[in-house]
Amino acid sequence: MEVKKPGLIVPHSKLSQEALAGLIEEFILREGTDYGTHEYSLDDKKNHVFKQLQGGHINVVFDPNNETTSLLTNEQLRKLNGST
Repeated sequence: MEVKKPGLIVPHSKLSQEALAGLIEEFILREGTDYGTHEYSLDDKKNHVFKQLQGGHINVVFDPNNETTSLLTNEQLRKLNGST
C-alpha cells in the first residue's frame, strides 16, 4: 500500500505573476465562489483571493501524490493532509 504524502505549502511570493494569476483564476472558477447579492468582476474576485493569500486563509499547495499545484483554503488543506 502506497503512503499518501502530505501537501506542501509553497509561498505565493515564490511563483511567477503568470503562474499565480493562473492558479487564482482556476480557484475562482473551480470554487464557483458566491459573493451574495452583489455581482463582482473577475478582477475584483482575483483581488479578493490575492488578499486571502496574503492573509494566510488560502495557500498555494503542491500535492506530491499527483504532482499538481493549486490553491486550497485552510480547511481543504487539512482534509488533504488527513487532519480534522
